[in-house]
Amino acid sequence: MPKPPARPDAVLRADLESLFPNLIGSGWVPKSDLDPGYKCIAWAASESHRNWWPIDNPPFCYWPTDVFNDRVDTFVEAFGKLGYKKCDNREFEIGYQKVAIYATAAGRVKHMARQHAFGKGWLSKMGELEDILHPRLGDIEGDPSPLATGYGEVTQILKRNWLIAIIVITWQRIRKLLGLW
Repeated sequence: MPKPPARPDAVLRADLESLFPNLIGSGWVPKSDLDPGYKCIAWAASESHRNWWPIDNPPFCYWPTDVFNDRVDTFVEAFGKLGYKKCDNREFEIGYQKVAIYATAAGRVKHMARQHAFGKGWLSKMGELEDILHPRLGDIEGDPSPLATGYGEVTQILKRNWLIAIIVITWQRIRKLLGLW
């Protein structure tokens, strides 16, 4: 399926800032065009060629474990397969790659973001929309109540050593090139 054309900056900003009011004035920037082929969990896992989600089983979505629910612990386990471990520090640390899990107060995952490689903020794939760079995790936080339509709040940070990240990302790309997905 061909990618949709890029949206004008004013339209993109109006759309995302209406959905996530904390983005207004935050200094966020778009990083890639609209692409419905993957969403935030895949993006957090450094993939953009397939969608990740534990409830929509294959062939619609990929999931690396045999636990299929949208609970925070399920995502911690899945990202553990990529070398991530729980972490309490949101700040940039040289030598580590971090991801943040956003969830409702009931512990249901709604979104994930990946920390910029040089600590310049957080990268988020906004559903089927664009990837953006936002300075703070709170820029896309919202109502954590179970009935809310937003991303909720950051409930867990995970980190992995950059050497592990490079090995995993390289292995992912080799498997994709060889058609082993």
